[in-house]
Amino acid sequence: MKKFFALALSLAMVLTMAACGAKETDAPASSDTKTPAQSENTGLDFPKKDITLIVPFDAGGGNDIYGRIVAKIAMEKGLFNGVNIIVENQPGGGGAIGQAYVANTAPADGYTLLTFTASGISNPILKDVPFTVEDFRPIICANSDPAVLIARADAPFDDVEGLIEYAKNNTLIINDSGFGTSSHVRTLDWTSKLEKITGEKINYQSIHVDSGSVQISELMGGHADLTCLTVGECADAILEGNIKGIAIMANDRYEGLPDVPTFKELGYEGFIDGADRAIACNSDVPEDVYNYLVEQFTILCNDEDFIKAMKDANLNPACKSAAEYQEFMDMKTELFNNLKDFLLAGEG
Repeated sequence: MKKFFALALSLAMVLTMAACGAKETDAPASSDTKTPAQSENTGLDFPKKDITLIVPFDAGGGNDIYGRIVAKIAMEKGLFNGVNIIVENQPGGGGAIGQAYVANTAPADGYTLLTFTASGISNPILKDVPFTVEDFRPIICANSDPAVLIARADAPFDDVEGLIEYAKNNTLIINDSGFGTSSHVRTLDWTSKLEKITGEKINYQSIHVDSGSVQISELMGGHADLTCLTVGECADAILEGNIKGIAIMANDRYEGLPDVPTFKELGYEGFIDGADRAIACNSDVPEDVYNYLVEQFTILCNDEDFIKAMKDANLNPACKSAAEYQEFMDMKTELFNNLKDFLLAGEG
């Protein structure tokens, strides 16, 4: 966990300084560095002030670390005309509070952005919230992380077979990041798939918490038996023995966790899941401002220092376009709509 928390601490300093009214003092880009925004958008009067990036979850989780890397590298590179990107956590409601703020409260002027995940799709389908997925427009997807099934360090099983055997006569405590979130759906999905494949009943109780950081702390504290998080949220804890890695939901092993097998290689097909984290804005942001944001974030996600910072944090870097992420949003919207009745009936 040392690297995980060291990074979280160093990046959290950016938020602390901003909250106190201090300006970022990172060295600006060299004078001979000229971004495309400076050469192609000279007529755009944006941005003139700091940009706020809303993270709708607690500090310390994968979304938070992702947002802080985005903000830190963007400022170091002098993107967005050199203005600060201030990360602001607005946790609660499985992401719904921060999402509602971007959709309804903050002006749709491009100065308030959102770290966007599938919770922005599931919340308006499964909860009574004052926004829909159409209120958001993706800008870029810069992080695509596989999910990994993890257990408390002293769990009486070390692999999938042991888990199944234990669950025959014991009730597993499995936490997630909130009812109806992708984390909750992931639990419903992998448990039902294992039951169908093995013919064995997996007895478990779901515990809903607010974020990935709470999920892992509860697991490390022995208050839950299992959970699913992205590799970026739990790789260091696995490597240091604070929790157990059971299996990864990907086609191939994750290079940062070479000893954790995939479900596929263990003989369990169809276990592919993870988190695609995007940056989004209110869908009413003016087109010229939106295009500028796309341009700048595209530069960012292709930057070598950004890629390195993401890998150092065990966050898998990506650079999926707005159109590509919109396809993901459309697919997830259809999925959650199809599962709506089942999910609502399964609450509690």
